[in-house]
Amino acid sequence: MITGHCPLNKHLSILGITDSPLCRTCMETEETPIHVMFQCNGVAEQRAAHLGSSATLHEALGDLGGLLSFWSELGWLE
Repeated sequence: MITGHCPLNKHLSILGITDSPLCRTCMETEETPIHVMFQCNGVAEQRAAHLGSSATLHEALGDLGGLLSFWSELGWLE
């Protein structure tokens, strides 16, 4: 479940996969689903291609196919 409050890399660091809670593409802030889906400049092109101009979480969640395509293209569903 994508809630927006959970730093993904924080969990990965607990598992020993990464040692940083920072976003793996921009390295500017904690990597949260909200950051990646709406703010990260490192995935702006993929976000635009799959999510269009979704301005809110509600809008983004209304396009589950786009969300799955977005995360899949990033390779972060594996």
